[in-house]
Amino acid sequence: KTKPLKMQDDKQKKLGRISFCSWNIRGVNERIKRGKILAQLKLYNTDIIFLQETHLKSQDQDRLRANWIGQIFHSSYTSKSRGTSIIIRKGIPFKPKSTLTDKEGRYLIVTGEIHATPIALVNIYAPN
Repeated sequence: KTKPLKMQDDKQKKLGRISFCSWNIRGVNERIKRGKILAQLKLYNTDIIFLQETHLKSQDQDRLRANWIGQIFHSSYTSKSRGTSIIIRKGIPFKPKSTLTDKEGRYLIVTGEIHATPIALVNIYAPN
């Protein structure tokens, strides 16, 4: 489920509502599965998406970028396990300032602004 971002009234008018989605996808290396996942995300019309367990190595990040128009941030591990991504839909005026990643692919923190409103996007993958 997605929830709108709460803002002050004047900023709310400028920003509108932003929807979020978090999904543990358990791997996105296979082309067919990746296509299905991205198609589903487009159907949801979600603005900012947090993916966990992408299983992408750093050199494979372009596999997500090839089928998505918008911004993508990624934290990966050395093997095909773990991994987190933050995907921002085209049209969301996010201006990134800094990115902090974990060398073990367990978290990703991206700070920036949307319409001059500071925002921190945090995606964490922790095993059960």
